[in-house]
Amino acid sequence: MALTKNSYKEIKNGNVHKKEELLRKLKPLIIKSIRKYYNDFSQYEDLLQQGYEVILNGIDEFDEEKDVNFLWFIKMKLKFYYLDKHKYKKEKPSSLNKPIGEDGDEILDLISDTDKSPLDKVLEKERKTHLRKAMRVLTQRQRKIIIYYYIKNKSIKEISRILKISYRTVINTKTTALKKLRKQMEN
Repeated sequence: MALTKNSYKEIKNGNVHKKEELLRKLKPLIIKSIRKYYNDFSQYEDLLQQGYEVILNGIDEFDEEKDVNFLWFIKMKLKFYYLDKHKYKKEKPSSLNKPIGEDGDEILDLISDTDKSPLDKVLEKERKTHLRKAMRVLTQRQRKIIIYYYIKNKSIKEISRILKISYRTVINTKTTALKKLRKQMEN
């Protein structure tokens, strides 16, 4: 389709009939762009209208001073518009109440509850507070070993290297510390 400078000027100046003619002639380009770059014909009418809108906006944005063909400019606008729509394409959410499998279980029934109840949260907080108080009965070395082993997930070998003590000393100190903690926690 050839577009003369005069036709473009008339369109740019608001000639409605020329705009309609241009949109009618560019409809196959819009459809081709939808097929090639978006390919979801369940939204065909919306995508077509959006294509028309891209063209109308492109008329206003096109700069005649630049050495660019108007139709190529519109083609690229459509291409990038439909490619950009993929960022916002959302899959239809599946219902969690839909039965699955032969036994009729629902997806919702199979999801484990990872949130703790308010009572569990309070009890965990109390246990942590109690453990912190119990840790006070340990020597500094015992405390370090317990923290390295249980909190920082260090191996016995790593702890012995960090604290510059023997492997066996780490094991004995950890064992003694755990006995003290158990005794303190039971009280």
